[in-house]
Amino acid sequence: MNSEPLPVAVPQQTRAGSSTAHDRGPAPDPIAVLASAVDSAIAALSPRVLRDAEAGPVLESMLAAFAEAVAPVQAGLVVRSPADPLTLVQGYLGNAFTHAVGGDPDATRAALIAARAALAHLVDDDRDDEGGNWRL
Repeated sequence: MNSEPLPVAVPQQTRAGSSTAHDRGPAPDPIAVLASAVDSAIAALSPRVLRDAEAGPVLESMLAAFAEAVAPVQAGLVVRSPADPLTLVQGYLGNAFTHAVGGDPDATRAALIAARAALAHLVDDDRDDEGGNWRL
């Protein structure tokens, strides 16, 4: 029996610097990802959903889904100055999350809607002739 270890095959690195890197296309726009996450959070707190479920688990699920959706682009959501329009959005989101932790779904939803309205100025949404497609 041979006591030498078997050779290990080492994968070649790709141009991206990782052996597991794949061409995934352009990186997502952080503001668009944030807007989508806010839209999903608003939908998760619709009166219809809250009518049929307890607020606590719904709020927890919404917060977890929001965090998961925004995590990949979090570095692109850094406020660069106090005059950055994202500052207003982050303020509304902070209010929303404070209300969510406090267990108030109506106040959470209101703050999320305010955040989404502020985001509307930063996102290039598809608009209709009336000025926008709002799903509140």
